[in-house]
Amino acid sequence: MSQPDRGDYLGRHLYHELQRLLCPATEELVQQTINPNDSIPGQHIKMYAMDSAALHARALFEFLTSNTVPNHVGIDLYGVNRLASDRYRDRDSDPALGCWSNPLHAFLMHLRDRTVTQRLKSFDRTEMKDLNRMPVDFAREVVELWQEFVRRLRGQDEALADAAQFALDEAIAKGGARCHE
Repeated sequence: MSQPDRGDYLGRHLYHELQRLLCPATEELVQQTINPNDSIPGQHIKMYAMDSAALHARALFEFLTSNTVPNHVGIDLYGVNRLASDRYRDRDSDPALGCWSNPLHAFLMHLRDRTVTQRLKSFDRTEMKDLNRMPVDFAREVVELWQEFVRRLRGQDEALADAAQFALDEAIAKGGARCHE
């Protein structure tokens, strides 16, 4: 895989991932606020939003916590060391610790028996939730990691740091405002 232009990749592709995570995560937050028991029929749109949030969260977690490999671009493209996320962790980590990576990979990438789900620790670690209830938690962790990404770019490449901050600000403004609070 050839190395993409860092500015273009940030402004187009990474911004796209942020927006496609934060908007459906905000939708999930709104739906849980107005309809916490899923009692309104015909809410299959929520399922699409949840899938979008989980898929784009996984892509951003992989970018922010991994280096570049042949099948995906990692954070080292920007001269930044991998970020640590004790919530996402490596795929080899103990699932009993509440690691998010295994469930995100397994349930998004493979056909599986969906009747048995793994409970995950919430972002604030106060409760255990089903994967389907995690979009806002994923969004909060990604925003926290993204803010660290911006901090690490500062002093190294101010233009890229500004672009990364702008991408986050725009993604939040276009629908993700409630997910980063």
